[in-house]
Amino acid sequence: MTNLQIAATAAALALAGLTASFIPIYLLHILILIALYGALALAWNILGGMAGQVSIGHSLFVGFGGYLSTILYLSFGISPWLGMLAGAASGAVLGAALGFVIFRRKLTGIFFALVTLAVAEMAYFIVSNTDALGAANGLSILPATGLAMFQFHDKRHYFYVALGLLTITILVTILIRRSRLGFHLSAIRENERAAAALGINVDGAKIIAAAISSGLAAPIGTFYAQYVLFIDPESLFGVGFSIEPLTHAFVGGLQSTLGPLFGAVVLIPLSEGLRIILGGRFSGAHLIIYGVVLIGVIRLAPEGLSGALHQILARYKRGNRA
Repeated sequence: MTNLQIAATAAALALAGLTASFIPIYLLHILILIALYGALALAWNILGGMAGQVSIGHSLFVGFGGYLSTILYLSFGISPWLGMLAGAASGAVLGAALGFVIFRRKLTGIFFALVTLAVAEMAYFIVSNTDALGAANGLSILPATGLAMFQFHDKRHYFYVALGLLTITILVTILIRRSRLGFHLSAIRENERAAAALGINVDGAKIIAAAISSGLAAPIGTFYAQYVLFIDPESLFGVGFSIEPLTHAFVGGLQSTLGPLFGAVVLIPLSEGLRIILGGRFSGAHLIIYGVVLIGVIRLAPEGLSGALHQILARYKRGNRA
């Protein structure tokens, strides 16, 4: 990612923050979802795209962060802001621990994906049957408007928080891309044996990627809990928070620094728009159209939308030079 692209991204984020006051409420809700899922997709991509370790169980970390901060708030009166930090740190430790166990046993590819799915499903089952965590009925968070309580009447404040989470995730992603760790992860993604032969600590790099990815995903759970003031196993540990970031990353482009965010920018409004247009009359029809669009993008643009856009711009530049 060039310095010009970084400057353009920073300008876009600043512009979004400055114009939030003039954006209609429902559109603001969509922008919050884009920031939220964009941050999650970028966090997922650190492990799934950079390191090539496709996880389909990232809902484990989102759910862990959401439930930890909520329990700390409801049971001990600890501010959700501190709960978010605790969730991020604990999520990173959990991700590193799982990575240590899985990668030390040389589980990669489809085996790694299935293990992450199995662990997330185990967490879903445990939470659903634990009364102290609300079981299947979930937990409600009583309204208590105030900055310290992470609750606001105005959606703009939620948007600013979501934008902050997205900005942090973008910065971490750029730093990793430009660091030695980023080059190591790229080498591991292309060929683990060759990377090991070059002296790269393959397991160590993947464990670090897992820790960073899970640590950035956990705060998403806290934000979701405070945004809707209710959590249950299905909403946080369900497949939604596992499949959505993967889908956004694949559609936007795994190899692009901000490709996963690009995927969220395109797919979230599409999904919400189809739900509004078709959801009331043909229940579930929007999912069919959404799926067709996804298949078409993956079929016609294997490198994602960002890759296709890059190719179009490259052809345009060559045409101007000619």
